[in-house]
Amino acid sequence: MLSSIDRTYTWVLRLMMGLAAVYLGLMMVSIVYATTFRTLGLPYSPYSFVFIEYGFIYCLMFGSPWIVRQRGHVFIEILTAAVSPGVRVWLSRLVALICVLVCALFAFYSGILALEDIRVDEIDVRGSMDIPRWIVTVTMPLGFGLMAIEFLRFVLGREVMHTGQAGVHE
Repeated sequence: MLSSIDRTYTWVLRLMMGLAAVYLGLMMVSIVYATTFRTLGLPYSPYSFVFIEYGFIYCLMFGSPWIVRQRGHVFIEILTAAVSPGVRVWLSRLVALICVLVCALFAFYSGILALEDIRVDEIDVRGSMDIPRWIVTVTMPLGFGLMAIEFLRFVLGREVMHTGQAGVHE
């Protein structure tokens, strides 16, 4: 049962990472499109800027949980490389626990913000477009919540976040 839940959860994280990667590629195309058309004095869609701006949040929130799982996020192992293996495990779990608490706090408050945006139908005015603000804020509790789960895996699981090899992460 737990293995099927883990497989499904991993599939969801991979799907989110894939969506973030596709969106990032589309953002690149949109930037080239808007810049080229603007430089040539040709008319272009103002929606491309909204697509790009929202893309930064979507890519960040959809890709970050997978990056945490792969230990691809930025962290410094200079201290954990200098301590004994027993202290390293304890220290790594402590750092991961702090990360869980910070991500959970951000998930909670961004969830309140997203629900409030939905409740009052908050509008984000972008040029000539009126976009419901929840479209961007709803990704934050999802991303931060899943990052909290991924950091919790380092707190409770067999693997720890820090390897003790400063500068080596592969």
